[in-house]
Amino acid sequence: MNKVSAPRAKLVELLWQLKQNYDQLDGERNIHFNTLLRDSDFRRELINEAAVSSNRELREIGQSLRVLNTDGELTQSRIRSAPLNPDIAETVAAVTGKKKQNSGRLALAALVLLAVAIGGFVALNPMSGNEQSVRGSLNGEHFWTADKSWLLDGIVYLEAGARLTIEAGTVVKGLQGSALVVTRDATIMARGAAQAPIVFTSAKDAGARQAGDWGGLVLLGNAPVNTRDAQIEGVPLTDTRGMFGGVDSRHNCGVLEYVRIEFAGYEVYANNELNGLTLGGCGSNTIVRHVQVHRASDDGIEVFGGTVDLKHVLISGAADDSLDWDMGWTGRVQFLQVLQYPGIGDNGFEADNRDGRHDVEPVSQPTFYNVTLQSMSGAEKYQRGMTLRRGTGGHFNNMIIDGFSGEAIDIKDLSTVSRLGSGMMSFSGLLIHNIGADGRSFFAAELGAQDDDGGFDELTFFRDAARLGVSPQHRPGSALLEQPEFRLAAQSPAREGAVAVPEGEFWDEAANYLGAVRPGSNTTWMDGWSAFPVH
Repeated sequence: MNKVSAPRAKLVELLWQLKQNYDQLDGERNIHFNTLLRDSDFRRELINEAAVSSNRELREIGQSLRVLNTDGELTQSRIRSAPLNPDIAETVAAVTGKKKQNSGRLALAALVLLAVAIGGFVALNPMSGNEQSVRGSLNGEHFWTADKSWLLDGIVYLEAGARLTIEAGTVVKGLQGSALVVTRDATIMARGAAQAPIVFTSAKDAGARQAGDWGGLVLLGNAPVNTRDAQIEGVPLTDTRGMFGGVDSRHNCGVLEYVRIEFAGYEVYANNELNGLTLGGCGSNTIVRHVQVHRASDDGIEVFGGTVDLKHVLISGAADDSLDWDMGWTGRVQFLQVLQYPGIGDNGFEADNRDGRHDVEPVSQPTFYNVTLQSMSGAEKYQRGMTLRRGTGGHFNNMIIDGFSGEAIDIKDLSTVSRLGSGMMSFSGLLIHNIGADGRSFFAAELGAQDDDGGFDELTFFRDAARLGVSPQHRPGSALLEQPEFRLAAQSPAREGAVAVPEGEFWDEAANYLGAVRPGSNTTWMDGWSAFPVH
């Protein structure tokens, strides 16, 4: 069952916690609860101060109160909208100075009951027997079950300290302008199953859906980023719930496992869109495994810093880049399948360290094994396999790059080229096929004003680091939109040339081949839970 409190209940409860925290942190400061309830200007000033505090617990309370706070008095004289239980009325009188406060924690509990009794906005609003509308802020524990669909109405924030658990097989639908934002001190537990994935999709009927119907899923955390006061795209700059980053490299944003995210990525305002899945400052204890992002109107997945790892991830039909990263991401990736559609999207990978300051630390330096970047090439759109720029590093191993209409890999900026010499960028076990208009224009010539990398020659470099022009031998059907074929022939050249996968709990050391799928396999890790609807 869902446990939901009216905002007035939570407001009173959190104001009491705010006073207690200030009392403990600053012994010389005496904050009267009576004043907090009566003086809305004082209350707002104290809440804003707490919301940007360096103390995590105080910051969480302040950020939650920013959402719930309301002007006017909160004393007994202002809340006579219903007959009050005498015990509750006595408690309110005690806390507001009309009687001696002698109830301690029981007084706070009574205040919560009072706030529930007088009503107010509730985050979960029943619509019908099999659909539940969700809007506003979510505090405390929430459970979304598979016996109904859950309808996101506007941007829904999982607030600091809150936890959302989603049952396997649950469908979450987003209305236009909606999104689910898991703030950096909240946790999501979305653990689906191979035969019962959790699906985030458009609220429109099948057949009428399209990219950008709703916003997408955002997870924010406290892992290191290389930007001070980082604020996620798509959340107003004035809203501190969009902030992310910290010093906890192992921070846990939660679990996404066997999850599909479809038709997301609306434009919040000019040139600022949410992605299918956005990860900001998520740490290494976050689990993102068996996740598909399909038909996002901006990037499929964008990673802003942090140390989050990705495993068994499928990105299909992104309208911009399939995987985009910056702000110092240093995570690990194994088994990643990218599929760019003809005439849609730009890069399989678009990578930055940081715009403006390319050398800032931590430096973006993710490590990849067993990746396929695949495009259903079309002359109407210039698509690259990888664009590496603005000082990013990275280690790219056991990869297939196939079918892009532009070039396979473009390394931009001297700062990015320098990562090759410093050991912060490397390439091993690459197979590159069917690139450019003629299928063999693997890298573009950059002459004169087009030279953006100090004369670095990608073709000369990758002649030694990759096999060029060798087909991975996809099975027939790889150009089908609604059921693409990712399997490779048993005798695929991807069986050869792999470098050893590192040891460790995260890595599958048995993946001694190139690409995301073992050559000759009749099944793939994408079977059963993934889908490719056109609309």
